[in-house]
Parts: sequence; structure tokens; C-alpha cells
Amino acid sequence: MKINLRYIILIAAIAITCFSCKKSSEDAEMTLDKNLLKSAEKYAALVEQRTDGEGKFTIENIHRNGDILTLNVKGGCTEEDFQVIWDGVILLSYPGQIKLVLNNDNAGNCAPDTPLSIEVNLRKILGKQDPKDFIFHVANGSVKQNKSLNPDGTVSSN
Repeated sequence: MKINLRYIILIAAIAITCFSCKKSSEDAEMTLDKNLLKSAEKYAALVEQRTDGEGKFTIENIHRNGDILTLNVKGGCTEEDFQVIWDGVILLSYPGQIKLVLNNDNAGNCAPDTPLSIEVNLRKILGKQDPKDFIFHVANGSVKQNKSLNPDGTVSSN
């Protein structure tokens, strides 16, 4: 009996070790839309490397119209230069919370006062859930600036 129990424990330990080391497919980087990427790793890296000084752009305002989240920014060359990175987590508190970071890799000489609007299709993140039930936290990927869009449409800076 003791020998059989030892083998069972050994096999269980090996199985747990093998399966716990595999990276979940949910953790993988995934393009959700033309300007929307799901990547916990890239999200964390962009938030970590932000500076305290001048950034490439500033987030002026955030608003939601139905399923579309619009980020009004100042600075940059074109809307196509921007990418929104979602960390892949939906916090199911009440209200629910989504964390995003806005990034612009274009290092070109763009006018710092150019107003641009970046649109994000929230259905790509939420599926059938109602965007009005969520707070959207948006971090600026170039400088320490954060804005949050609350379910009632108000925007707070933190």
C-alpha cells in the first residue's frame, strides 16, 4: 500500500510541475483590432518606462459613445501612429475596470499641439458586456499621465 501511494504522489507531483509551467494562451500577445493589442507584458513594460518630464503627446480627454472609446490627444503625426495596449484583465469589481496604455512609437518630428482622436472598439475587449458598466483607466505610454473614464461619463486624472 505504501509503495502505491508513493507512486501516486510522485506522478501527481510530476503532472502538477509539467502543467503549471506552461504559459496560458490567454497570456499571449494578441492583436484585437487595427490599433488594439492585448499584451500584459507590453502593457507592464510601457507603464514602467514612462518618465516624469515631457512626453511625446498628452491625453486631453476621454469619452465613450456607445461601443467606441475616443481618446483625444495633443501631439503626434497621425492617429495611425498610436496603439492602445490592454493588459488583458477585466476586473470584475462594481463597476468593472479595464486598464489600457496609449503608445506612440513614431519618433518623427510632429507638431506637439496637433489635436488627434484615437478610437477604440470596446466590443473587442468586452464582447457582449455593456461598456457603461466599466471604468476605463488610460495611461499615457510616454509620460506619467493617467486618466480614467467613469461609468457616468466623468473623467478623472490620477
